[in-house]
Amino acid sequence: MLIIGTIVPLGCFDPAIFNPGFVNTFQGGLFPLVPGEDVGLLLVRVVNSTDQTISFRVTIERPAVVVDVNTGASVTASETTELFTEPGNLSNEAGVLYECTPNNPITRLGLGDNLNQPSSEPGLFVGVMGDLTQGFGVPPNINPLRRDNGDFRCGDTVIFNAFSSANAPGGFKVQAFRLPQERQPEGNLRDTFGVAAEFLRNRPTED
Repeated sequence: MLIIGTIVPLGCFDPAIFNPGFVNTFQGGLFPLVPGEDVGLLLVRVVNSTDQTISFRVTIERPAVVVDVNTGASVTASETTELFTEPGNLSNEAGVLYECTPNNPITRLGLGDNLNQPSSEPGLFVGVMGDLTQGFGVPPNINPLRRDNGDFRCGDTVIFNAFSSANAPGGFKVQAFRLPQERQPEGNLRDTFGVAAEFLRNRPTED
C-alpha cells in the first residue's frame, strides 16, 4: 500500500497523511527528483528490475592534485560505492549523493572498479547474500559517462537500470538515464538536497 494514515474523501487532499512518493507522483512539487545546480551535488540512483539480488559497484572519477607543476600532469582519483538492492518495491532501488562543485568536479562515472574496462570488469554482483555470498560478477557493458561529453552535469540525477537479458553476457544488461536539472520543477515544498548538502559539508571528519 502506498497510502499511510487515515483515508480521506476526495476534495480533502492532505499531503501530510500520504506516502511522499504517492504525493509526488500525482501532485508533484513535494520533493525534488534532482539536486539542482545550486547545491553542488550529483545523485546516482540504481534500479534493480530483475528477480535477483544485485549489488551495484558505482565508481566516480575526479581530477586529483597536480603531479608536476611544470608539465601540468595530473592523476585521476576514483571512488567506488557499493549499493545493494533486492527485488520488489521499496527495496529494488538505492542511491548515493556525491559532492560535485567547480573546485571538486566529477569527470566520469560508471559501474565497476575500473571504468576503462566496462566489458570485462564486474559492475554488478548478482545473487549477493550479505557477507555470506558475494554472488557472481557481471560486466555492465556500458561505457562510463563523461562530463566533457555532456553525459551529465553537476546537479543532475543519473540512473543505472539493470534488467535481465538472455542475449547479454552473464544474462543481465544495464541502461543509463539522465534526469537533467533543467527539468526539475521549481517551488518544491521540501528542500531535500539542500538539507543533505548542509549535512555532508558540516559533518565531523577524522582530519
